[in-house]
Amino acid sequence: MKKSFILYSFLIIFGNSVFAQKDSTQLKQEVEVVKAYKPSISDAFKINDIPQIQDATAKKPQFNYQITPQPVFTTFPTEPLQAAQMVGEPKAKQGKGLLKLGIGNYQTPYGEFFFNTKAGKKTDFGLHFKHLSSNGKVKLINTDRVDAPESNNLAEMFTKHYFRNSSLNTRLFFDRKGYTYYGYAGNFMTDEEKEMLIPHWQEKQAMSKGGLQLNLFSNEDRRSETNYMVNMNYQYLGSKTGQTEHFAQLGTNMGHDFDSFKGLLDASVTYLKTDSIFNNTSDAYGIKQQILLQIKPSILFEAETASLKAGINLFTMLDDDSDARLLITPNIYADWWPVEGVLALFAGADGYIKHNHYSVIAEENPFVDPYQDVENSEYQYILFGGIKGQLTKRLNYRFQVDYSSIKNQHFYVLNNFVKPENETELSSLNNTFDVQYDDLKQLTLRTELYYTASELVNFHLKGNFYSYDLNTLETAWHKPGFDLTLSGMIHPEGPFSFSTEIFVVGERKAPVVTINPLANSTTSVYTIEPVIDLNFGMEYQYSPKLSFFGRANNFAFQKYESWLGYAQQGFNLLIGLSYSF
Repeated sequence: MKKSFILYSFLIIFGNSVFAQKDSTQLKQEVEVVKAYKPSISDAFKINDIPQIQDATAKKPQFNYQITPQPVFTTFPTEPLQAAQMVGEPKAKQGKGLLKLGIGNYQTPYGEFFFNTKAGKKTDFGLHFKHLSSNGKVKLINTDRVDAPESNNLAEMFTKHYFRNSSLNTRLFFDRKGYTYYGYAGNFMTDEEKEMLIPHWQEKQAMSKGGLQLNLFSNEDRRSETNYMVNMNYQYLGSKTGQTEHFAQLGTNMGHDFDSFKGLLDASVTYLKTDSIFNNTSDAYGIKQQILLQIKPSILFEAETASLKAGINLFTMLDDDSDARLLITPNIYADWWPVEGVLALFAGADGYIKHNHYSVIAEENPFVDPYQDVENSEYQYILFGGIKGQLTKRLNYRFQVDYSSIKNQHFYVLNNFVKPENETELSSLNNTFDVQYDDLKQLTLRTELYYTASELVNFHLKGNFYSYDLNTLETAWHKPGFDLTLSGMIHPEGPFSFSTEIFVVGERKAPVVTINPLANSTTSVYTIEPVIDLNFGMEYQYSPKLSFFGRANNFAFQKYESWLGYAQQGFNLLIGLSYSF
């Protein structure tokens, strides 16, 4: 029965070629993932470059509906340079490469290399390599100084081939992140106590992921009534603790211009196989296999100052260990510009299944139990609306309200175990996270302002305020009431340029559950204090090819936790040079 349903759904997804899209914002955004890198010293040191708020009639804004905790912004993953951009006009004049080298406190070496060339008249070729690691000690909230080594190694190869009516992007990559389980909650413990009570104390973990991504899309042609994109993605993940994951996805995005509207179709099928986890359904260590089918048909009506998209989202989750799940949600977006370019009103409704497979959860919280098997969440509906526009030539804005209904949302907790014969004596204290589940209603108020004082100075402010309504849990563990980000870029005349970022995250609550096999569990609630993380960057352009940079993170010297028990580095500094050729 399952096989028949899969085959039938596959035919539906890839047989409906009558849908298409001539000028889809969503399609174009996905098309331009792979871009040809153009090294330029003036662009070589853009720390978290600030995007402008894009506003255009009849274009659906891309919102992030995830409710995963927004930073705490760890100061470890210093990003002095954004990833290589791999496109542009194939005949554009461009340099071939960029080398960046740096060193910082916490025994932090940094290196990054980009190379771009034309492999033929119709082919671009690019390479990107990166290393960033840290080997210093971190002081926990309980004053314990512990070793907290981390490393990040990335290798990527890009190509883009231009056909007559289409283009093909490819990305071959390997990404390895290494770290240890260095934290714990509660009072200071001696090394002997930690070795005896904490199962994963200072255990090394590494997530190695490699894969291939293919993206075939039709070239933009205003004469064509049909547009398409086909994505193929495979990746393999292996962990040092023995877990493996095979992830494969095939998707398409099509659009077709009819006389009075556009027909759109977004569809995909995802296959997942994870091994050596504790399967929550079977209560045994072993394999988990899932198939997720997504079909999103819609129609788009466009006028000079307004647009309306109406459709549905259909999701089916097939799991070897449980019954199939079907979710149908609205797919609606409308906007209207009563004052063109100055004021727009927008509203919509959406929903989806959040596929919480192994690599997604490990990326969200690296200190989760390595044998984790987190259940999927269903965003049954997401209602949103707001206003956006441009108050002045220099000030863009967006104000938005979201209301979401989420079934089976996970929240991270730490579990301790006591000896049945003595409830005051611990048998183990976990420093890896388990999860609790609850249904959630979330209200989010969003604010975004982008101010350009001049061509040389700009500022970007983003703020989110959250309200959580849960069925059974006391509070939304590890989730803040608000977060704010203020970023600025200053490029005065002369060889210097500056950037600054301020991250503020509200207070969070986190539980430690003490489990007694012969009695009821008890929960101790800890308060994670608010975060104020100040960062500053500077570049000195010595010559057209050579520049020097510096990056100071957490220069307010605040001691804060990303997750309960896991404090982040204090003040850290990275200095280095960039050379383009």
